[in-house]
Amino acid sequence: MDGQTCPNCGHENLPRAVFCFKCGNSLDDPPIVRGIHRQRRHVEDAIRHIKDHKNSAQADLVQHLREARAKLPPPIDGTPITCLRCGTLNKPLAGYCIGCGGRLTLADNGADSCLVPRASARSDVGHVRDNNEDRVGLWARDGVVLAMIADGMGGAVAGEEASRLVLEAIQADFLGEARGSETLHDLSEEEISDKLRSAIRRANWAVIQRAQRQPALRGMGTTITLAFVRNNRVVIAHVGDSRAYLVDGKEGWINQITDDHSFVEALVAAGHITAEQAAIHPMRNVLYRALGQIDETDADLYSRNLAAGDWLILCSDGLTRHVRPAEIADIANNSTVPDDVAHELVERANARGGEDNISVIAILMENAEDIEAESPPDAILFVDADGSLFDPLPDDEDYPERKTLELPSIEPGDNTDDPVDDTFDQR
Repeated sequence: MDGQTCPNCGHENLPRAVFCFKCGNSLDDPPIVRGIHRQRRHVEDAIRHIKDHKNSAQADLVQHLREARAKLPPPIDGTPITCLRCGTLNKPLAGYCIGCGGRLTLADNGADSCLVPRASARSDVGHVRDNNEDRVGLWARDGVVLAMIADGMGGAVAGEEASRLVLEAIQADFLGEARGSETLHDLSEEEISDKLRSAIRRANWAVIQRAQRQPALRGMGTTITLAFVRNNRVVIAHVGDSRAYLVDGKEGWINQITDDHSFVEALVAAGHITAEQAAIHPMRNVLYRALGQIDETDADLYSRNLAAGDWLILCSDGLTRHVRPAEIADIANNSTVPDDVAHELVERANARGGEDNISVIAILMENAEDIEAESPPDAILFVDADGSLFDPLPDDEDYPERKTLELPSIEPGDNTDDPVDDTFDQR
C-alpha cells in the first residue's frame, strides 16, 4: 500500500487522502512557504513580525496588527472539529469554518425546523497507562456531523498505530469534494450506510497492510464506533466494544445502541452470566471482532430517530469500566453544554482509578431556532490570497487601490541593537 507524501510537511498519508492529515494542505498542491496554512499566512507573518520588532513599528501599524490578531480564532480546547470541505481544524462548537467560511453544524438551508448536532470530544490517557491508544475524530459540513472513537490494542506502539491509521482512513474517505463531502446532506440512509461500511472496510485493510509490512506491529487491532448525524437521524457503524448511547432529552432514560463484540457479552446474550458478572469477568476485554484481525470485517449498522434535547454519547471502554450508564445519563441530563458533559465523564472515570484510556464524544441535538445566531468569519481570513511558491504574481490592475507602506531606510553602521536589522531573516 503506497501512501502519499505531503509536499508541505512530509507526512505519509493513506492512498485515498485528498488533504494531508497532519497539516491540512491539499496533496495535489506544490509546497507552501514555511508550512503555514495558506489562509492565515499574512496574519501569522504580521503577528510574528510585531512580536519581534514591536519597538520599531509605527503606531497605526501596531493597531492594525492587533485588530488582525483579534479576528483569529482562540486556541482550541479539546478535540477540534474538522471541516469536511477544506480540512481546517475549528473550535468544537463552531458554526462556520474559519478556513473556508462554509457552514459546519448548521444546514445550508438554515431552516429553523432542523436539528443541529453540537458536539465536543475529550480523550485522556487515564492514571495507569503511559500512552493513549484511543483516537477521537469530529468532522462537519452543512449540518452533517461525523464522529468517531477508536480504541487501539496490541501493545503500546501497535495500539496507537492501529487507531491512528483508522482515524486517518476515515478522514481520507470523507474529506474533500473528491470524496463526496458536498453531497453528504443529500444521500439516502441506505447510501450513508454503504459509505460508512466501505470506509470501515478500507480502514481495516489499512491496519492489516501496515502490520504485514512491519512485523513488530503484527497482532495490532482497534475498535471503531462511527456515527453519522444529520437532522433527526443518526446512523452508526460499529466494530468492537467501544459504545454509543442515546440519552432521551424528555424522559431522561439511556439506551445502549451498539452491541459489544466481546466473548463476555456473548455469554450475557446467551444467558450464561449476568451483566453484573460480566463487569468483573477476567475476559471482559477479549474481543471476537475488531479491525486489523481478518481481511473481511463487516461493521454492524444501527439507526435511530433523534429529537431536540437528546444526547448521543460515544465512548471507549475506559469510561464504561468506571461509570455506569445511569450515571452517564444523569450527567448529560443536568447539562446543556457538550464540552462540560465530555469533561465531567472523563473526570468521573479518572476519579475512580482511570485504569484505561478514556475517550468521550458528547453530541447534543438542538433546534436551529434555539441556537444563538453566529456571524460568518471575516472573509479576509479565508480568501485564497496566495497558496504556494509556484503561484503566478497578480497583475497590478487586479489591485488598483493597493498601497505600499514606506519604511525608514537603515544605513550601514547604524546602531546594531536596532531590532529592525533582523526584519528580513534568511529562511
